Amino acid sequence: MNEYVVGIDIGSSKVCAAAGKLDKHGKIQITGITSVPCNGVKRGIVVDIDSTAVGIKNCIEQLERMIDSKITEAYISIPAEICELTLNRGVVAVSSEDREIKKNDVERVLKAAKIIAIPSDKEIIGVIPEQFIVDGYDNITDPIGMCGLRLEVDAQIILCQSTVISNIFKSIKKAGINASGMVFQPLANAMAVLNNEEMKIGALLLDIGGETTNITVFNGNRLIYKDMLPIGGNAIANDISLCLKLPLSEAEKLKIKYGRVIVPNEASGEDFKIKINANYDNVVEVDYSLLIQIISARIEEILCLVKKKLSVNECLDKVSGIVVVGGGIALTKGSIELCKSIMDKPARAGTPEYVGAASPIYSTAVGVVKDVIDSGKVDLTQSTAQESHHKKNDSKSAWQEQDEELYSEENNDGILSKIKGFFTDFF
Repeated sequence: MNEYVVGIDIGSSKVCAAAGKLDKHGKIQITGITSVPCNGVKRGIVVDIDSTAVGIKNCIEQLERMIDSKITEAYISIPAEICELTLNRGVVAVSSEDREIKKNDVERVLKAAKIIAIPSDKEIIGVIPEQFIVDGYDNITDPIGMCGLRLEVDAQIILCQSTVISNIFKSIKKAGINASGMVFQPLANAMAVLNNEEMKIGALLLDIGGETTNITVFNGNRLIYKDMLPIGGNAIANDISLCLKLPLSEAEKLKIKYGRVIVPNEASGEDFKIKINANYDNVVEVDYSLLIQIISARIEEILCLVKKKLSVNECLDKVSGIVVVGGGIALTKGSIELCKSIMDKPARAGTPEYVGAASPIYSTAVGVVKDVIDSGKVDLTQSTAQESHHKKNDSKSAWQEQDEELYSEENNDGILSKIKGFFTDFF
């Protein structure tokens, strides 16, 4: 399995997994991707370890058949809704005699930033540097190679409840997979669907899942705001089930097959009857116009709540564009146009630019793979060179995972890779 990197996204309604490797040109290639239903997770928290483990196992088995290789290790995305961010500053003295800042100094200052009082039921799972400060000069993105006496970092510390993380890893282990590390979900999505220009001028990353809607705002290449709504795509199926007196399973089928959104100033369109089989083989007729009204009302409510949160926290003006990822809402016809209308901002569906993985539902799994490979967390260049006799890959990462030995890899010398997420590896 050294040839592949596997990323797993455990959601409230499904488990997605992606496998990637480097091609002969040193570029990332997604060789397999799949998803299976899973109902063992609610709002990012594992509520049924057995059910979650079965979903993960089924997903991995499908992926193994796609890539024709046995999978024993994977990297996991950590949902944003179970994490919280807190700001802290780390300060160290430059250790070298010539006062040149080296990787070891950056490692020490990041560890110093993690020295913070936290509740006994929580633990630090990662740190995201915002800026480095050398002898009082701030807004430094890459301090390595500079001269100075004092190195500081302003960082966001990622905290999570210990029991929640433990249950996630128990589910992974029960599925027969060793968790090699983890990636913060908003950063994985950003890796997969946002470009450098969007990260700089301001972007709202809207991850609408089954049970939750995660709101993340990036500006100036920094994560400046994170929030969550306890409502997602599953609420639409519930609305259809209640309003039309249908079983929830049939409501979900209707949502997927006929779902669309009424866009403002758009013609009402064709109205017709939909015949479906309800309980006890009873045939029920559903008005199409009523169905899309139900779907539109719920999606509009979600988007209005997002706008309200951004306005209250004074983040709406910092957003220049909106990227929607996640489950079925991002793929629902008319939802992006409705988002543009409500937010009064440009919007698009976030799709990874890889063959076979160009869907918003795969953004997190693909982002995990991309982050791990780009950050140098694993070294795939040796096996790639043996197969293709190509030069060693020199690709650089916008976000970087951290384990107990930060900056231990030799290919971590990209400017962006020094300033992004460094995640703690428990293993």
